[in-house]
Amino acid sequence: MPGASLINGVAGNLLSIEDRGLAYGDGLFETIAVHNGRAQLLDLHLQRLQQSCLRLAIHIDRAALNLEIIDILKSAQPQGCDVLKIIITRQSGQRGYAYADGTSNRLLQLKPNTTNYAALQEQGVRLRFCTTPLAVNPQLAGMKHLCRLENVLARAEWHDECIYEGLMLDTQGFVTEGVMSNIFLVKDGMLSTPHLDRCGVAGVMRECILSQLAPKLQLVVSVDRLLPEHIHNADELFICNSVIGIVPVTAVAAFNKNIGETTRLLQQAMHDALYV
Repeated sequence: MPGASLINGVAGNLLSIEDRGLAYGDGLFETIAVHNGRAQLLDLHLQRLQQSCLRLAIHIDRAALNLEIIDILKSAQPQGCDVLKIIITRQSGQRGYAYADGTSNRLLQLKPNTTNYAALQEQGVRLRFCTTPLAVNPQLAGMKHLCRLENVLARAEWHDECIYEGLMLDTQGFVTEGVMSNIFLVKDGMLSTPHLDRCGVAGVMRECILSQLAPKLQLVVSVDRLLPEHIHNADELFICNSVIGIVPVTAVAAFNKNIGETTRLLQQAMHDALYV
């Protein structure tokens, strides 16, 4: 598959076996939609990355990263869709969990996107609940760190092609997120999404909805502790991330859902903000 990759600004795909991202998952990543050569919601992605690096005491050379993003986007399809993945890992140092300093490696990879997300956004998708729980750990909550084994185990729970995504609960039974997405519900005209202060990934599209799209549409929105029954009783549901956009949910297990007006309004606002 055509594409491009950079490691610390140099074309290539080889990394030291001693890299702490490989050894311990000691690092972070961002997955960014690229449309017609432009990285979508790039400021929000870099803001989350910077904040997470500060929390993990990983030093990131933002000036170098910015130049590398410009460089690798030159390989993007001029009239197409690509996906840019940025991985930041803490560089190898002394043996063991302790680290000498917070210097980092920057890995960038650009690949064409061949999935028809427009069809998913129009038709909607079916979900299921996963049995793999998310551990509660506020120190890691919200970050898109490299330790994603819970999500790997959750995704292995189903092979039915009719199911697009699984919803994950934390160890106390609260709905937290999808395996690779965030979840929103609409009930009596109010938009709600789970708290992510104890676990889960604070997605960039989720942040865009909360801080930009919902206020623009004057939608009432809340961040709550949600239980499975809230999902079952919702008037509308949709999932989101920065690559798939906003995708309606037509069923969760045996509970069918309609694609409602609020979901369509948010989809149109997203399209107007990103593609017009």
